[in-house]
Amino acid sequence: MKTSRLSLAALLFVPTVWGAPPAPTAEQIEFFETNIRPALQEHCADCHSATVGKVKGGLDLDTRVGWEKGGETGPAIVPGYPESSLLITAVRRMDKDLAMPPKKELPRRVVEHFITWVKMGAPDPRAGHAASTPAVPTSVRPSFDLAEARKQWAFRPPERTSVPTVKLTLWPQNEVDRFLLAAMEGRGLEPAPLASPEALLRRLTYDLTGLPPTSQEVQAFVEAARIDRPKAMTETVERLLRSPHYGEKWGRHWLDVVRYADSLDARGQGKEGDILDAWRYRDWVVQSFNKDLPYDEFIRQQVAGDILAAREGWDPDKVIATGMYAIGNWGNGDSDKLKVHTDIVDDQIDVTTRAFMGLTLACARCHDHKFDPLSTADYYAMAGFFFSSHILDKFAHPTAGEKIMRIPLLSPQEQRRREALQQRLAVVDAELNQGLMPFDSHEAPVKGAVDVVSLNRKGAPNPSLLVNRSGREARFSTITLPPGAVTVHPGPKSAVTLAWRAPEDLTVNLHATLTDADAHCGDGIEWVARIGERDLSRGTLANGATAKFEATEVSLTKGSLLALTILRGREYTCDTTAVNLRLSSTDGRAWDLSRDFVTSTKTAIDQGWLICEGEGTQLITERAPDSPLVKEQASLRNELAAFDAAMCHGLREGGIPGTKYEGYHDAQIHVRGSYARLAAPQPRGFPALLSHMQPDGIQGSGRLDLARWIASPQHPLTARVMVNRIWQHHFGRGIVATTNNFGKLGTPPSHPELLDWLAHRFMDNGWSIKAMHRLICTSAAYQQTSIPGAEALRLDPDNALFTRQHRIKLTAEELRDTLLVAGGSLDRTIGGISVKDLQIPRRTLYLTAVRSDRSSFRMLFDGADPNTVVEARNDSVVAPQALWLLNHPFAMDQASKLAQRLPLEAKQDPANGITWLYRELFSRTPSVAEINLAAQLIGGDQATPASWEILCHALMCSNEFLFVD
Repeated sequence: MKTSRLSLAALLFVPTVWGAPPAPTAEQIEFFETNIRPALQEHCADCHSATVGKVKGGLDLDTRVGWEKGGETGPAIVPGYPESSLLITAVRRMDKDLAMPPKKELPRRVVEHFITWVKMGAPDPRAGHAASTPAVPTSVRPSFDLAEARKQWAFRPPERTSVPTVKLTLWPQNEVDRFLLAAMEGRGLEPAPLASPEALLRRLTYDLTGLPPTSQEVQAFVEAARIDRPKAMTETVERLLRSPHYGEKWGRHWLDVVRYADSLDARGQGKEGDILDAWRYRDWVVQSFNKDLPYDEFIRQQVAGDILAAREGWDPDKVIATGMYAIGNWGNGDSDKLKVHTDIVDDQIDVTTRAFMGLTLACARCHDHKFDPLSTADYYAMAGFFFSSHILDKFAHPTAGEKIMRIPLLSPQEQRRREALQQRLAVVDAELNQGLMPFDSHEAPVKGAVDVVSLNRKGAPNPSLLVNRSGREARFSTITLPPGAVTVHPGPKSAVTLAWRAPEDLTVNLHATLTDADAHCGDGIEWVARIGERDLSRGTLANGATAKFEATEVSLTKGSLLALTILRGREYTCDTTAVNLRLSSTDGRAWDLSRDFVTSTKTAIDQGWLICEGEGTQLITERAPDSPLVKEQASLRNELAAFDAAMCHGLREGGIPGTKYEGYHDAQIHVRGSYARLAAPQPRGFPALLSHMQPDGIQGSGRLDLARWIASPQHPLTARVMVNRIWQHHFGRGIVATTNNFGKLGTPPSHPELLDWLAHRFMDNGWSIKAMHRLICTSAAYQQTSIPGAEALRLDPDNALFTRQHRIKLTAEELRDTLLVAGGSLDRTIGGISVKDLQIPRRTLYLTAVRSDRSSFRMLFDGADPNTVVEARNDSVVAPQALWLLNHPFAMDQASKLAQRLPLEAKQDPANGITWLYRELFSRTPSVAEINLAAQLIGGDQATPASWEILCHALMCSNEFLFVD
């Protein structure tokens, strides 16, 4: 490695850090194992690995010690300072003498991962020379001691534990309390007092619906709790579980886990290739929670719903459920399509194992798991299920992003009807478009790897149409095609005509440019532009020349054709002619031949462009609008449009067509995660750690076997993981704090016996999530105040023993929804396509989540990151949040609307108005001191509408509005 002056100079100004680096956190280790170790092995190990046997420049990247020591030019990384790290300078290719890898630029995503890693201090769990994976695996299954590994609590089946006895017998409301109280008493602690009825109802209503209670609901609950608190709690829980808003609240929790987004990238939002139908999966999740779909069936439908729909009777909801996989996070813009394929499968394995089982199996993609007894062989055994399934119809061209497959939500009978309609429409279209050339479309590289789309007549090289979509000048043979050029070539005995069909009666202006694209030979061409049989313009084009013509205010009737014909010269073989036609209507619309063909052939056809063999348009049969064929064509298209309106994203059986995995296949081990280095094939199956028995007689992809295994009562993790997630959202933290990781790097359960008891209770109750809510929410532990006693604060500072409730900040969704409720403007409609505008008063669940967007309202207030499987959201309190509430038009508008909602009598009596506001916003009555302070702010009896609005805005910015006790 050769060091640039810039890099060395930067190093001089970096502070020296003495002492051992801090131990990496679990999140940092996961980032390293997921993004950095695979990149080092794939891109760097061939030249900088002592294990492989090459240490160029003295730099060994196999260990932390290796990069700290560095090579001939010193340390490769300065933790925390990417701008001063030679490794970052190298992968950014900022210095041509230092650029690494030397022959191929790293993908941008990989470079960004390296920069992020260095910024976080380059956490590296590797030590000594436990280095890269060997070039070829030494065994199909590593020598894990599985019997010993299964002794860890998470991999043992949940035990049926007995409910402990406790001393404080009057406190427990159910078995949950006895488990918690026994642990508290073992530490000499007592639970916190019960919360007030007002605080409890506010907590419960937010927990189950994500919305605040109304003042009427608060008053009714307070009165009922005064008579019989347990009964009031039970009835209120039932009422809230029946609310359609329950599914919206708890569906959002699940969407966090499965990295839900409505759009992949703001730049391509709403375009073909985006996840246009993701909302159907979101609505399926909401309805599944509202219907209390048993959790084992909830799993089966998401993993294998398409198979269940085919075997158990048609149900479109089951197909929609597999959308969990189609909304995944993988780089679909990569030109290396085989890598895209492996990334898709990796994402599917990751979400399956973390969401349902709390395991990080994806860490075994490139090497055996470094902490849990999960092998690379285990990873590829499961990969076979997903390589044998597909979410893409086919791979896109290397220069294009992938298009997520859209699946018609049709029954088998409807699918047969649709196919028959398509066949008949093809016949009708052919009859209505006699003379249209039956072109084949294909994409072929020419010299210099420039891609040109060619539409050639079947069985003949000419007439033809060529489109240069490369963005660069294309040269081949004697032809030169400018970027974006559309060229036509007449046939040996016929002309070639480009035409545009008017979509309606309209007036257009025409601008045309013709250029001879083959200036090295030939004798020119003739051209003529017509509408019907009327000439607009005609002329000749000399060899190598350019001609332009215009026509203004050209009147066209619906369906009429504007045609440009290129006639062959004497030497027809050199008659390639670049053509561009641009039409603009008086109402501002525009049609551009080059733009539309460069976008896609389908786009050009949809915009009305046609190409036919022959001179003029007489070969295109014109039909009267009321002719039987035209009527039948319209009817067929309308019926097909109705069939195609209901589409979803999801999985289908069989590997991606056109790949080696088309059909059903086991996967080979990818050495170091690289598809280019394949080792032994692994029969489709489950991780050996969790199963003594592998699936027998797999049918199709095997996803149904996988779904049944995950949802089995014998699976040691599935029920535990889900009850822990439910517990987390009611108590602020899980019994296992790391809800996505029950492995070695995860946190052991604070109450293992309770976790096992809950898991069995969950399964015994038919995997009912609502039954688990009833149990938890009616417990005394749930009803505690969030204010700790002195002893509890000293002995249980993190509340690991649940000696009190957690005080929780409103989520991004809850905050915006509560602002809308306060303003009286919340639209409570359930489901439907997401909305982009923050001002639209739909619930925030339906606000478009864009995966690439890092600056939205949702992300400012710690919304779920749609790029990852989220176990718990960030919980920040930062100045930009307060500034948003103080200054954003949305917040100010809701404060104004709240002031307008004040009852007339409340406005006339400041004390009444202030009391009304406190009940609406905080679900309680204000104290005398609070009334007096607020009255001073608004000017007492001299209060004006503006001063009431200021008070409303101030209360909506308060901590009590933002937090739930």
